Amino acid sequence: MTRRAVLDSNVIVSGLGWSGAPARIVEAVLAGELVLVTSLPLLAELRRVLAYPKLAKAIPDGPRLADLVEMSSVVVEPIDAFAVVEDESDNRILEAAVAASVDYVVSGDEHLLTLGSFHGIPILTPAEFVRTVLSQ
Repeated sequence: MTRRAVLDSNVIVSGLGWSGAPARIVEAVLAGELVLVTSLPLLAELRRVLAYPKLAKAIPDGPRLADLVEMSSVVVEPIDAFAVVEDESDNRILEAAVAASVDYVVSGDEHLLTLGSFHGIPILTPAEFVRTVLSQ
């Protein structure tokens, strides 16, 4: 059974531009080992982050990569709106995760990681996800 996950934009950006656990997660998506779930607000956030001048230097083809992420993902329209954590963009992650009933949320964001899980969906760091899920 293929697992489904919502990835925080920080994980996707790190996976696209650098090596390590986030890159392994992006590779798993591309290899069909993991289904990436996202939403239009999360894609907008990814496009915004990839346009940051510092990131645009490191990842010069940001707009095209964001399009590829969108084409490689299941895009959901969340019904429920949550205000669980302080950072509004983090709430969008939870909304997409619940809407799609994903298996995992993967993030490096402390606001989300502190929750541990949400609606029964584990929230893991990239390293935890690679160690406990992708290595199985």
